[in-house]
Amino acid sequence: MADHATREDAPAPTSRWFVSAPADTNLRPLLRELKRRGVDPYVLSDVAPLGASIAQSLQQAIVQAETVLVVLGNPALSQSTLFEAGVAVGMGKRVVVIADPDQDTPPDLDGLLTVRARPDDVEAVSYALAQAEGRVIRVPAATSAAEHALGNTQVDELLALLRKRPGRLEQTVVDVLKSALESSGTVAVENPDPKTGTRLDLGVWSDDLGAIALNPLLIEVKRKLSRPAVEQTLQLLQRSRMNAALLVYLDPPTGKEFHEVLEARSFPVLTISLESLLDHMRTLSFAEVVRDLRNRAVHGGATS
Repeated sequence: MADHATREDAPAPTSRWFVSAPADTNLRPLLRELKRRGVDPYVLSDVAPLGASIAQSLQQAIVQAETVLVVLGNPALSQSTLFEAGVAVGMGKRVVVIADPDQDTPPDLDGLLTVRARPDDVEAVSYALAQAEGRVIRVPAATSAAEHALGNTQVDELLALLRKRPGRLEQTVVDVLKSALESSGTVAVENPDPKTGTRLDLGVWSDDLGAIALNPLLIEVKRKLSRPAVEQTLQLLQRSRMNAALLVYLDPPTGKEFHEVLEARSFPVLTISLESLLDHMRTLSFAEVVRDLRNRAVHGGATS
């Protein structure tokens, strides 16, 4: 691991970040910038107990972190870093990746917030982190463990509410969607724009989604499924701290648009119509629906 940064005056830290990087990486500029932003960064050697095994030290380092920052460099020297990223994802930690713009990132890291910059390019890294922090939705203190299907009666009521609202305005759709999610045992939070007060997206937290590394999940609502809608959702996801996105739409694509959407959509952006989502939730929990969508997307099956 790289040397620890020298201590400088900085704001009182509000969160702890474990920084994982190849041994030849100069982390001093990055660690100084994190401290300037009010983060308490540390590397493995800062917290590893003397005499403990590497596995024990790594687990302890990740457990203590709110966020795991993974720095990728020379592919030949990044294998241990990739392993640590996998462990962090498996433990449900938020993972941020800093990757050299000239290097390809492994497909295993698809869906994670990735900053394309060299770790010593402090200005680029700082800008990307600021963009991410501007989009973050704070994770609730706890989620419900009793996630379940909605049943026919509740789904029929939600569909009736959706159909009787003229024009099916976006806020009506969001209200119906939030009601379905919360009734099924997940936590759904709106993220308003502090300047305009408009809704930007929904963040969903679910214990069951955490088991398949999709926690938290970004949800975007669009009137029509189209290639631009998929691309906008992907851009939004890349600016967020979430692992994947679910694009929920009202109207399906037609004609040429259908083939354009097929070419554009792929994991980490999943797509489903609102009515199809509700119908699936008659007998499945929300996490089960998302898991099935992800599996079909990854293995090449049809999606709703």
